[in-house]
Amino acid sequence: MKILASLTNKEGADIFLDKVKDHVEMVYASSGTKKFLEGKGVKCTGIETFTGFAEMLDGRVKTLHPAIFGGILAKDSKEHMDQLKEKNFVAFDVVMCNLYDFAGHMEGTLDEKVENIDIGGVSLIRAAAKNFGRVAILTDPSDYDLAADSILKHGEITLDLRKKLSLKAFRLTASYDAMISSNLSEEFGQDSGSGVIIPGRGVELRYGENPDQKGFLHEMNNYGKISIFHGKEMSYNNYMDASSAIETAEEFDEPFAVVIKHNTPCGAAVGKTHSEALLKAIDADRESAYGSVICINGIVDDESCSILKGMFVEVLIARGFTDSAKELLYKRKNIRLATYQGHGPSTRLRSVFNGILEQDFVSAAPKEITPVVNEKKEFLPDLLFAWKIVAHCRSNAIVLASHGATVGIGAGQTSRVQAAKIAAERAGDKAKGSVMASDAYLPFADNVDVASSSGISAIIQPGGSIRDQDVIDACSRQGISMYFTGKRVFLH
Repeated sequence: MKILASLTNKEGADIFLDKVKDHVEMVYASSGTKKFLEGKGVKCTGIETFTGFAEMLDGRVKTLHPAIFGGILAKDSKEHMDQLKEKNFVAFDVVMCNLYDFAGHMEGTLDEKVENIDIGGVSLIRAAAKNFGRVAILTDPSDYDLAADSILKHGEITLDLRKKLSLKAFRLTASYDAMISSNLSEEFGQDSGSGVIIPGRGVELRYGENPDQKGFLHEMNNYGKISIFHGKEMSYNNYMDASSAIETAEEFDEPFAVVIKHNTPCGAAVGKTHSEALLKAIDADRESAYGSVICINGIVDDESCSILKGMFVEVLIARGFTDSAKELLYKRKNIRLATYQGHGPSTRLRSVFNGILEQDFVSAAPKEITPVVNEKKEFLPDLLFAWKIVAHCRSNAIVLASHGATVGIGAGQTSRVQAAKIAAERAGDKAKGSVMASDAYLPFADNVDVASSSGISAIIQPGGSIRDQDVIDACSRQGISMYFTGKRVFLH
């Protein structure tokens, strides 16, 4: 068996080659890989010894040579093997290759990004994957044990396994190119065009939304990163809730906390400190906060830990945690702790019966807020706060807020007035003097009637209904201030 190795991630390569050494005639390696393997006691031959071609252009060109690709792409036929023999080329049986770490340089300079776009590696991987009938492609160290077991049992990597490795390789190169395209589109300030983004390797979750469904996480390095450092593994629903929590938190620059339950906020607040925001968000609806996912757009400290004492929280996610906060929280076995970084995708993809829907992701913040009746500027901070929260509640949605915190939320209703009634009922006495946000226009004045009977002082909504004047007139009669945003923030 002849093996070609050109690796960026060299982890485990020496262990694999040592396991199968009795089945290996020769390992041919690029310079960096050769140095690593020889340092681990693995005998190698440099690829330049049979190509007669030394690396050039600071390593940009090292494997792009007919001797390499002929040895990979040759079929297992007399005609192809005779041609290799005539040229003194080697027929490779296994190619070990992975790619430059573009993902690790996406926050770097343009020069750093460009230098970490792999060319030769992608070509090697695609060539070997194409010729799966004869050649095995190993792109992931996690597959080395599987390949070694096959070689030790059968003397080769079986065709069935070669097929699986081939598909994995094509998924890798597709994901890699999509990641580069997306990142450079942002760098160049250009639209890369619509299309499905190919996800990276999927990690199987315990199950999907329900126990009888399979669930997978396909991480996208160019989106963002959630790092779990304590507690049991995240579930499908945990990731859904965590994503909603982070997206809501990203709307705010000031200290903010949000409590998510079943993929919609049940409490949210801003504060002078993150711990103050956390307390206000929990107090907004302590009953619903049980078994929730909580996100803070800053650092979790000791005071935040004391606020959470005695609460059952599924996931606590933040930009970071102090060391002392970690020590306090580590004592709780049933809480998952995670940090997040990045800002998420610029588009939203969703599978539907006949394909995939794609849309831009935009901030909820309106470009302007227009007063239409009973203007009172003192309501503006709470109105804007409520508007940002209602944009992350399932439609139809109504949010009531006061002093930088939600006091009542009605979400996911087929009737807007019903959503308003639920929000008012959840708020109780706290509805008095609060403000109301509606994610779409108020179609009838009955919503104003609910607001009035609950003591609500101001309403913010998109406007645009054929009955806008009826709604405005109702606010005027009831002494309620109303503002239009001119934009709808449905969340289906």
